[in-house]
Amino acid sequence: MLFAELKNKLPRTPRKFHYLFDLRDCQRIYQGLYLSTPSKIRTKSAFVRLWRNECLRVIADRLVDPNDIKLVETELLPSALVHYFKDVAQRANADPVLFGDFMQFDPDEAEKECIRDYEDLGTYDAVRRKLGKILENYNENNRKMDLILFNDALEHVVRIHRIIRFPKGSALLVGVSGSGK
Repeated sequence: MLFAELKNKLPRTPRKFHYLFDLRDCQRIYQGLYLSTPSKIRTKSAFVRLWRNECLRVIADRLVDPNDIKLVETELLPSALVHYFKDVAQRANADPVLFGDFMQFDPDEAEKECIRDYEDLGTYDAVRRKLGKILENYNENNRKMDLILFNDALEHVVRIHRIIRFPKGSALLVGVSGSGK
């Protein structure tokens, strides 16, 4: 249902030639689901929330038009959640949707192997505190890097971290001129 609606509502055009949704995208969603462990994803609502995150990462992150992104985030995915998972749709649709595997990482014990469970990272504040601690540790050992961790920056760091976790993970990062790329 979701992929059929994507093909109908977001057709390929010369300007949006990369709007091609196929089974490879479905495989990427399952690959993201496979990162989870039963110790962190214990309930149906947590798993559906993870599924929503993976759909957003695989589908919405590819879109270039803000109207297309809004269509996927506010219409297509929520309607699919209500259609298939009515009992947990409200919890699964909650924002922010941030998943990663670095919350258990302790920068003070970087030599030790840490457990890397893919989990819901929670709120922006929780992620900001963790990344702030990691950045602080980095600044002690390297040339100082002053970063402002605002909400959009946190989302981008979490997205990039997800991409490089996969074998052969790659992304094209494009920013507006003067944005400090």
